[in-house]
Amino acid sequence: MRGRNAKKLKGCTHLIIRKGEIVKVITHLNQFPPQGVVHLKADKTYSFSDFKKSHPFDHHELKSSRKKIIVSTY
Repeated sequence: MRGRNAKKLKGCTHLIIRKGEIVKVITHLNQFPPQGVVHLKADKTYSFSDFKKSHPFDHHELKSSRKKIIVSTY
């Protein structure tokens, strides 16, 4: 059930997983609320090669396996 004040965001979030562990989180979302919770539901998984093909402007995110969180705007 959606709350009355719940708003949809545009964009996506990528979780880079190596050896079963999340090593990087990259968000490409718009209009963050001043405070609150953004609830994300996973709708797809990709192999690394499929991700590179389907996200030609984002595949550079796979280069480093160093743990980090990157927040960007949509």
